[in-house]
Amino acid sequence: MAKTKKYYLLGIGGIAMVNLAGLLKEKGHIVSGSDLGVFGPSALILKNLKIPYFNSYKASNVKSYKPDAVVIGNAISRGNEELEWVLESGTVYKSMPETIREELVQGRTSTRLSSKKAIVVTGTSGKTTTAALISWILHRNKLAPTALVGGIIKNLDAGFLYGKGDYIVLEGDEYNSSFYDSCPKFLHYQPYIGIVNNIEQDHVDIYPTVDDIIKAFRKFIKLIPRNGRLILNKENANAFGLKPFAQSEIDTFGKNGNLSAKNIKYDENGISFEVYAEKKTLGRVSSPLLGRHNAENILAATLACLRVGLTFAQIAKALEKFHGVKRRLEIIHQNSKMKIIDDFAHNPEKVAASLSALKMHFPKSRLIAIFEPRTASSRRKVFQSKYPDSFKPADTVYIAEPFKKELISAQEVFSSNKLAEDLKKRGVEAHALKGADEIITHLSTAIKQKNNKHTIISVMTSGEFDNIHQKLIKSLN
Repeated sequence: MAKTKKYYLLGIGGIAMVNLAGLLKEKGHIVSGSDLGVFGPSALILKNLKIPYFNSYKASNVKSYKPDAVVIGNAISRGNEELEWVLESGTVYKSMPETIREELVQGRTSTRLSSKKAIVVTGTSGKTTTAALISWILHRNKLAPTALVGGIIKNLDAGFLYGKGDYIVLEGDEYNSSFYDSCPKFLHYQPYIGIVNNIEQDHVDIYPTVDDIIKAFRKFIKLIPRNGRLILNKENANAFGLKPFAQSEIDTFGKNGNLSAKNIKYDENGISFEVYAEKKTLGRVSSPLLGRHNAENILAATLACLRVGLTFAQIAKALEKFHGVKRRLEIIHQNSKMKIIDDFAHNPEKVAASLSALKMHFPKSRLIAIFEPRTASSRRKVFQSKYPDSFKPADTVYIAEPFKKELISAQEVFSSNKLAEDLKKRGVEAHALKGADEIITHLSTAIKQKNNKHTIISVMTSGEFDNIHQKLIKSLN
């Protein structure tokens, strides 16, 4: 048996850190941590797992806990009182990806090193859903995987699995690992099967250009062993462009790929399509997921699961029961007149994919998008010229002011007013308003004036957005 350790997670409220906390506890360790304002799914998971935590950052918290090791979340920076105590006291500390590799990928026991084969899913979008799909398919087919994704798998009410099987499924984030390690998280994970869904410009605070982010993915694919497998999206030029740098065997998905989707049907119940391996049909899959982008995610997951030995029939059967990931086109409220969607989309490609999906599946409904620029990239004007086309599928768009815009220089900051004006020029009704309360007030009045048509409201934010979801439900009811 491995030695039981006391872990303290600094920044435990982040969804990936919460899921890591769950895995560490499932493995038999003692877990606690701290954060400010833990809310939503994170708070619920910690409560269900009976993991105690502090709602403050004070040196006395971690000092009194006496941990064997402190896991530093990548949102934590110098100046944090607990971090400063950890550094000054000489307490052992690690980043989240270092902990994942040591505890879950390498799986050291008291007598030997027993590594799992890591299926690492990467890409600037789609990685959470694809990793969740693979985790669910392996779990459903009793392969007992270990898994950790940056979201909540609705079938599991958590984003992790702790199993005794040969495989571990990891969402491979391209963002930096910690305050002391600018290395992308996915470079820590020792991939056996590596998936690159797509590569687009994002995280401009650490990748100023798309070439910079492509270089990070080149490093990732060099980690895949020759007896491993690289899976690439053939329809994404940046992802497919990695092919010459691979040292392993390669599979592709998408149009003219090793696996492709044909005869796709979209309706209010989800998507269905025929899966082709080269020119041979494997059969038809049906899924409650929405959108063309999720057909690509399903193809990537199917390829990975075929490579670990599952049959297409086993995969297709599991797909029918997969209900998605929270905050990814998640219907959180509906009645005969409307649906309210919670969606994590924030960069132009994700916004376009989500809104196009809603338009394809619900073509007769009026589509309203509410957007909070909250990420490091969306709060800056780097995407200013791209957003107007991304929001075109919507009938009406509400844009809030960028989150904490005072922290960004006037030359860099994204302009909600300019996006609204650009959308109006394209024939889209658009309103730039200060925040959640102003948007709800305006929207509630507009809904009452146009209550004769079924309406879909998609709230697009990477954060809590001043509890807008519950406020919106209460107001419109």
